[in-house]
Amino acid sequence: MSRRKSISVVVLGLLVIIGTVGLPPLAAAQSSGITAGEPDLDVYLPDNELAPGTEETVAFQIANDGEVDFGSDVEQVTTARGVSLEIVDGGPFEVKTGETPIGPIPDGQVGEATQRLAVPEDIEPGTYDIDVRVRYDYTNRVTSGDTQRLSESERQTITVRIPDEPQFEVSDVETDVAPGSDGDATLEIENVGTQTAFGAQATINGGGGVTVDGGTAEEVLGDLEPGESRNVTVRAAIDESVGDDGAKPLSVAFTYDDENGIEREGETLTASLAPAQELTFSVDDINSALRVGETQTLTGTVTNEGPRTADNAVVTLTDPGPTITPVETSVAVGSLDSGESASFEFDVEVTSSAAAGPRQFEFAVDYWNQEDTELQSNTLPARVDIGEGTSEFEVEPVNGTFAAGSDDTFEVTVTNTREYVVSDVSAKIYMDSPLSSSDDEAFIEELQPGESRTIRFQLSAGNDATAKVYPVKMDFQYDEPDGDTIISDTYQVPVEVTEGSGSGGLPLVPIGGVLVLVLAAGGYLYYRRQG
Repeated sequence: MSRRKSISVVVLGLLVIIGTVGLPPLAAAQSSGITAGEPDLDVYLPDNELAPGTEETVAFQIANDGEVDFGSDVEQVTTARGVSLEIVDGGPFEVKTGETPIGPIPDGQVGEATQRLAVPEDIEPGTYDIDVRVRYDYTNRVTSGDTQRLSESERQTITVRIPDEPQFEVSDVETDVAPGSDGDATLEIENVGTQTAFGAQATINGGGGVTVDGGTAEEVLGDLEPGESRNVTVRAAIDESVGDDGAKPLSVAFTYDDENGIEREGETLTASLAPAQELTFSVDDINSALRVGETQTLTGTVTNEGPRTADNAVVTLTDPGPTITPVETSVAVGSLDSGESASFEFDVEVTSSAAAGPRQFEFAVDYWNQEDTELQSNTLPARVDIGEGTSEFEVEPVNGTFAAGSDDTFEVTVTNTREYVVSDVSAKIYMDSPLSSSDDEAFIEELQPGESRTIRFQLSAGNDATAKVYPVKMDFQYDEPDGDTIISDTYQVPVEVTEGSGSGGLPLVPIGGVLVLVLAAGGYLYYRRQG
């Protein structure tokens, strides 16, 4: 005896018993609190067209149109619980997924389950059947304090259609465009359908940080016969923020005319654009001759780590700060193939106020890609040592001894200790009493590295100067080869003052001076007496 017949017998028995007391049968069942019924599930595939040679996700819909025999607890007996769907016979299609849980489906509601099907390349247009199995649980009868739960497994047949029409397929996009740049991207579009697409056109839009032709690309494909393909090239710009986080989607929509000249719309497809990997560089072999208070050379090697050629590469040096100034901030090293290296050299000025020791310099590489777009690498930090400063000049006195009360020429030998020529060297001396000068400046037109010159000043030692060594300070203003004018450090030159030749006795008054005094006194007395 079937389940429904068993239920009917039980219910009929109850109705007979209740009917003996004079109530109508259905009214007697309702008045007794009994509800009987069950779900009724039907499977649909609204979008049932598949393209040959594709692997597609199909969405099945499961509608519940429950049945109630009698009673008032409708939801209890008409809800399908624990619903699942599985393709048990895919026909010519390869099933890629298994049984899919859906959950409860109340009466009047629709659930959904997706399955993956692989469609053969050589399948003929037409309709094909696939079988699905739906499993679920339900409560078929509710009485006072008692329910009856059952399980159901139903097999249903669904029709899938392979249309006799053009179908399009888009290959993944080929491009050398990296994040932060723009360039050409090529798509291959093929008609994989069974009919010719006349006057076909493709509308391409970017997404995920990718812009195509400034917004939307409209490409004319022309007539595409089955199996025929076209390559289309668009201008793709990729935001710098995209980075290397995977491929980005391109939406491709199609329109065409069928064999009767009626305009049709093809399926909108998604192509995959993978941004090209950004070029990476390294900086090595840093060799620093930099010293405090000097302009010296900084050298190194830059390497293109790949994966592509960097055209017209230029190494740039970021200004490290107020005490360190590159004479030039960029050096061209030419095109670098993947794995190729080139040396670079910067002249860098380190002021006298800078501190010696290790400093971090930041390099980068500007270059052009194959799409003639200018790009810049990430920052390339490098440790650079700054040496202690050395004197620009060596200063030695030629005659450094003066007697008190004397006035003579003060000679000093100046030697250029730099590794480059200095020019327009102006020297000036400074001193305190009892030393003084009536000519405190000297000039040297040019000094080669290591060259020495003697310069002269006028120096006087006061009559009352104490015999000892006094400092004479000296500094220089000069021009470097790059045209910069530099003020040197201050140098101290020792000057020894000895006792004068007339020291120790009364000062001698010149005879002419005595005569003048005597005559003046005599004249004064004579005038008084005559007065």
